[in-house]
Amino acid sequence: MPVASVTPIEASVPTLYMCSDMLDQFNLKADSVIILRAGTTVTKVKIITSLNGNLISELALERLGLPKKKNLLIRKVSEEIIQIGPLIGILISREKKRRIPPHSSQKKLLLKFLRYCNKNNLMAFVFFPEDVDFEKNMVKGLYLEKNIEGTLFWKSHVFPLPDVVYDRILRRTLEKKPTVKLVKSYFKNQPSVSYFNPKFLDKWETHSILSGNPFLREHLPTTLHFDNPAKIKALLEDFKTVYIKPIHGSLGQGIIKISRLPEGYCSQHRNGSKNLTQNFHTLEELLAAIENLKKQRIYVVQQGLELLRYQNRVFDIRVLVQKNKYGNWTFTAMVARIAQEGSIFPNIAAGGEAVNIETVWNDLFGTSWSSSETCTLTKEVSLAAAHTLEQALGTFCEIGLDIGVDNEGNIWIIEVNSKPSRKVFPKDQLALKTASLKMPMDYAAYLTGFIPKQEMNDIEP
Repeated sequence: MPVASVTPIEASVPTLYMCSDMLDQFNLKADSVIILRAGTTVTKVKIITSLNGNLISELALERLGLPKKKNLLIRKVSEEIIQIGPLIGILISREKKRRIPPHSSQKKLLLKFLRYCNKNNLMAFVFFPEDVDFEKNMVKGLYLEKNIEGTLFWKSHVFPLPDVVYDRILRRTLEKKPTVKLVKSYFKNQPSVSYFNPKFLDKWETHSILSGNPFLREHLPTTLHFDNPAKIKALLEDFKTVYIKPIHGSLGQGIIKISRLPEGYCSQHRNGSKNLTQNFHTLEELLAAIENLKKQRIYVVQQGLELLRYQNRVFDIRVLVQKNKYGNWTFTAMVARIAQEGSIFPNIAAGGEAVNIETVWNDLFGTSWSSSETCTLTKEVSLAAAHTLEQALGTFCEIGLDIGVDNEGNIWIIEVNSKPSRKVFPKDQLALKTASLKMPMDYAAYLTGFIPKQEMNDIEP
């Protein structure tokens, strides 16, 4: 049940106005004094019976370090403590070229997150690593406010430490910066702050963790740590194609496909939007050409797969699993990503196309994807991977998996992402994108103990 801010003639003490039903529910008495908490800040408030719903005085909000927020949720923590909130902090990186708040390429996404929170009585703000005050335990952040005309704008405010932090640092290079590392460590060590989506995934670490699960091991391509060109030679003896992948890469960048041909070897890689091909007469020539790779970045070498094709084009299945407002992993989307003709990369960033998987599956086999055994197994594999990674690496709210289906119907985990893109949804399935935006905020509310009895309102467009 929400509590709203109020602007009556202020009393000399912070005040919480509560209707008689709420007083009975919380077993509280009028005129008593209790502790009110928001995030990590507390203040004493006097309880006064209200005939106009549950209201919180502006003085109480000021003492708690909160802006004048119209509605927040309220819950009883103990006999002495009432909590309002939840207070959700979204950690992002400041982009110097972005002059307009929130100074991020994620602006549209962040707007949707905060609009959804406003509509469902959740208090959310975005903040940068450099704006955390470690001594005062405060955070300077940006939240959405409405002007007189009803237009939303970003407004700065100094908040108490939030109840929960959602990590939206989007670049691996930024994640390695000392300031970002310090802030991450600081919040993870705060006993009263929950923290989720803690890191990007490392391909070799991910493979090592997943291969420890006997069920998942059967769905992993043979993968070796690339510290010696001889490993490429070894894999090429067993498989017609192999892939060399940077362990910290994403969006298909830096990947090299090597194919064994009757007349020699062929390498393919992406340079911007172009796919480049180079032929070699001998394996020694090829290995010499890629010798410097391991000096520049860390790579894995992976078995190539003979996957199903759609309209003679490479495709895989992007599976998005997310935590819901009850803290359970659930499926948000399964979408086919189809490469451009002649390309080896189905990634949307590489020019791939997102298509409804039902359409692809029906065209290929004349049957429904959702009722197929392949779909069922894909779900089992995806959920097992999410659980296995979370047990090893910390709390996540979403995992994106790139799943391949080979010509014999086997399921393969090609790639796993902890911060999947929202650009993968087909035009006829935009409802899936809306659902994917709601889930992290619902899960944040769950982690704080605020679970609304009613269904959350839809996100605004």
